[in-house]
Amino acid sequence: MKDRFSELPALCPAFNIRAASRIITQLFDEILKPSGLQVTQFTVLVGIHIFDSPSISKLAKGLVMDRTTITRNLKPLEKEGFIKMESGDDKRTTFVKLTPKGKSAIDKTLPYWEKARSVVSKEFGAKQLEELLKDLADVREIKN
Repeated sequence: MKDRFSELPALCPAFNIRAASRIITQLFDEILKPSGLQVTQFTVLVGIHIFDSPSISKLAKGLVMDRTTITRNLKPLEKEGFIKMESGDDKRTTFVKLTPKGKSAIDKTLPYWEKARSVVSKEFGAKQLEELLKDLADVREIKN
């Protein structure tokens, strides 16, 4: 008789999404390597650009991360000079601004990101990728 846990990986959305995420992250990181950024760093920098110098809380919410995790991810980007953190008027709010070096880094990384996305599209199938992205957008709505 099979152990009842042996079927869990195939049935568990969390397991499968996290496993797929690790595979995609590894692929993107490998292709982005010449840019000097990891895909997680690129995502955060792009988020800062899209949200136009957001507060840390707004950035965390927009990237679906908790505040502690986003703060931890911002420190190396600040150390590298890609971002600048500035206190708000009440000192309790911190805003994140992309520096010219940060803007240059995302511009330099974008072609590598496009290549990685193209590889995923080719390997997975363009139609399947489009459907997957729609499904994942629906999944993100579960918490909202």
